[in-house]
Amino acid sequence: MTSVGVVAAHATEAQPADQTVIDSRIKLAFEGSFFNNDIHDGDKLGFAPDVLGHSKGGFNGSVALTKQISPDMDWRLAGAFHLGRDWSESQSETVPGGVLKASLSHGFDFQTVDFDLGKHVKVQTADIRFFGGLRLLHADQKGFDFGVSATPSNPADKGGSVDKIGTSEFWGIGPRAGVEAYYPIGDTWGLTGAVSGSVMWGRRTDRFALVEKSTNPDFQETLFETKQHSSETVTNVEASAGLSWTPIANTTFTAGYKFEQWHNLIVNADQKNQTFDGPFLRLEVKM
Repeated sequence: MTSVGVVAAHATEAQPADQTVIDSRIKLAFEGSFFNNDIHDGDKLGFAPDVLGHSKGGFNGSVALTKQISPDMDWRLAGAFHLGRDWSESQSETVPGGVLKASLSHGFDFQTVDFDLGKHVKVQTADIRFFGGLRLLHADQKGFDFGVSATPSNPADKGGSVDKIGTSEFWGIGPRAGVEAYYPIGDTWGLTGAVSGSVMWGRRTDRFALVEKSTNPDFQETLFETKQHSSETVTNVEASAGLSWTPIANTTFTAGYKFEQWHNLIVNADQKNQTFDGPFLRLEVKM
């Protein structure tokens, strides 16, 4: 899901080399980023947001392994995680005998595993890599957790809450293809960019439950629970651009910005297309 694989080439590789020689070393790339998203644009219930905000941010990280198999071809295995920052909204009111509170919260995360084969093409000094392969996607989210609770002023009095909880999990797999490029602009600097797309077919499982809890005495009961399955399609388009620096041989640092758009990934988003974008940092080493 990420740009972690964006162009393995760097300044040291731009030098003339024997094209019949296969590099036996493995390239490792580590990437981290902070992202913004448009999953929810505003308050759902008119509540005031808490310090977590409205799920407008999150983090992602990835690791990629690349191995050359011929003078102009390689394979790559990459894994990435995307962790959406939970948000919650709440409203409370003090009434005779205690406090009434209503709350709504949401959270999500998803992971990808990519395997692809790449073909390198030299265009003047630029190294262009065309690739195709498979992507495995797992997405898990707490679609909503809506709760109403009553907390008595006297701890000895009876209190309670009712929570309506919804979760969704998706597993899918499908083809992924794209192109990456590296263009040297000096002995140790270069520009990188990548564009790719994927389609994943899979199965989504939605679960819903209504849970009642009480205190004095402590008690919990699931009043209602159901689960349903559906076959669904999730699509993804992503792009990135960055500036690379190779201070020493076989070690490259890249800073840039990336954009991802997913369709049908988050089930309770404000729209079917969900956008994630933000800055990234990447370290690439050959060993």
